[in-house]
Amino acid sequence: MEEKKKKKPRRYNLLIVPEGSGDVRQYHIALDFVIILAAIVVCVLFVGLTYIIKASGEIEDDRNQILALNAQLEYVTSSNIILQAENEQLQNELLEAKTSLDTKDYVEQQTDTANSLSYIPTGFPISGQVSQPSDFDKTKGYITFNVGDGTKIAAAGDGSVSKVVSDENGGFRVEIDHGNEYISIYRYNGEPLLTEGTQVLRGTAVFTCTGDEPTFTYAITFKGDAIDPNTLMKIDG
Repeated sequence: MEEKKKKKPRRYNLLIVPEGSGDVRQYHIALDFVIILAAIVVCVLFVGLTYIIKASGEIEDDRNQILALNAQLEYVTSSNIILQAENEQLQNELLEAKTSLDTKDYVEQQTDTANSLSYIPTGFPISGQVSQPSDFDKTKGYITFNVGDGTKIAAAGDGSVSKVVSDENGGFRVEIDHGNEYISIYRYNGEPLLTEGTQVLRGTAVFTCTGDEPTFTYAITFKGDAIDPNTLMKIDG
């Protein structure tokens, strides 16, 4: 008779003997329970390992994202510093341009003012030997000077010669239009040095006096009315 095959045990006995005690505890454990328990442990380990691997990947992704954000922040910060420097440079250039423009406007304004003043007949109309002018004759509308030989009768301001005509009292009358409703008038019994249309500057010679003709007559009109030249003349020229 063939030997009967031995069956594998389906249950195991687990003995627990506490140290120092004579009591023995015995537990019966089925093989199926051990297999199921082992399978559960394996599954738990597998799930735990999978989670750890996945979490590690996510942590690495987060780390890479943080590094990328830090790099982007550094780039933005660097760009902002460059833009601030460029803005400061532009502000300085704008300030320099404004200062230059203001200075140019001021110089032009002062130049225009000086040019405007040069067209007002405030200059002294004589260069050379001369007496003090007479008082203004309101009836005749002029003042007179006693002049010496070689004295220059000069334009009292910038302008244009509008008239060179014979004077009813003898000699010639030269009128200079200063372009601002001022007209200066020079009368002398001598040959005029200017012709009509000539542009003159303050101090331009109008007549050269001779010893034979010691009197020079000077007048100024403003808007067609005679005014006292003494109120405008600067004796120092």
